[in-house]
Amino acid sequence: MIVNTDELKAGCILRKDVYSKSVKPLMKAGTVLNETHIAFLRAFLITHVDVDHFVRSSVKRSIEKESNHDPETSPLTVPEPEAALSPLDKKYQQSVSDYQHFFHQWQSGAGVSIGDFRAAMMPLITGVFDDPMWLASHFIKHRRIRNIAERSVLFGLLAAFFAKKSNFGSGESIQLGLAGMLADCGLAKLSPSLLVKKERIGSEKSAFERHVIDSYKMLKGIPTLKDETLVAVIQHHEREDKSGFPLNIDGSQLSMNGKILAICDSLLTQMTTERTGSLLTVLDHLRISSYGKLSRYLLDKFCYELMTLFVGMNVQLSDGQTGEITFIPAKEPTRPMIHLADNRVYALTEFNNVTIDRFL
Repeated sequence: MIVNTDELKAGCILRKDVYSKSVKPLMKAGTVLNETHIAFLRAFLITHVDVDHFVRSSVKRSIEKESNHDPETSPLTVPEPEAALSPLDKKYQQSVSDYQHFFHQWQSGAGVSIGDFRAAMMPLITGVFDDPMWLASHFIKHRRIRNIAERSVLFGLLAAFFAKKSNFGSGESIQLGLAGMLADCGLAKLSPSLLVKKERIGSEKSAFERHVIDSYKMLKGIPTLKDETLVAVIQHHEREDKSGFPLNIDGSQLSMNGKILAICDSLLTQMTTERTGSLLTVLDHLRISSYGKLSRYLLDKFCYELMTLFVGMNVQLSDGQTGEITFIPAKEPTRPMIHLADNRVYALTEFNNVTIDRFL
């Protein structure tokens, strides 16, 4: 039965695949629609779909998956200034402050002014392109992400950095960086109490997961943002094994840009919730915990590119030994080779119980 999307109800089953501009379907036949699916169809300006109206409750699919986001109780608090800041440190602090300002505007109902946002974030993005080692320095000094503003700015920087390392053009890298920074702008539509809540169940979880659709709707129609950028924003919470949201699509339906944003999002989620451990430890844990959920090829490449920033740095291992990171193996990038103080070479790939404890 052909039905106007404005008349759809939760529980309807799609009889045919639904397409937009892509050759891949937005939703596949057999999908049991819920409120999020329906909002998604409307956001993509799909006017009619072919559905069966009724579905037994026993065959309804649950698409409720726990959110990985975990903003702090003060989601937009800007960190206190630190002594001896580098020029990029100052640009970072300014970008975080600017993001806080934009987020407050969005909470008040304002739209995304892409020109102003781009102008505020570009000095930091291009600065990191010129000096990617700043990322290593930042993550050494800051083990934990404290608020949404920090998270979103770092989201964009990681996405832009990885895009550049993946041989994207400068314009494409900047576009993906802006996508990362704006991927969660829809969180501004949540009530302040729900925004800072750590555990969400039932309708609260559904409302939280809707922020992906809200982000898309806030960005749709901005002429400088490409369609593939908007698709990446929609997909940044999806996972290879269909355990993500809002659509529970699998890896075969995810774009490369969407997979990159999913990896950056997963890393930042762990840095938001984990209270101890260096970035190297977090990356190591991410490779283990995300098995089957993130693209293994892209995740290993992402870890490799980040880890190469730490080559030449002195570290202390969990067994008390000290040395210098000298080599990053491509297949196990979070287990580097260490040139120890006594001139022995220590391959962490051979000692799974030993980790890098801290930088010296």
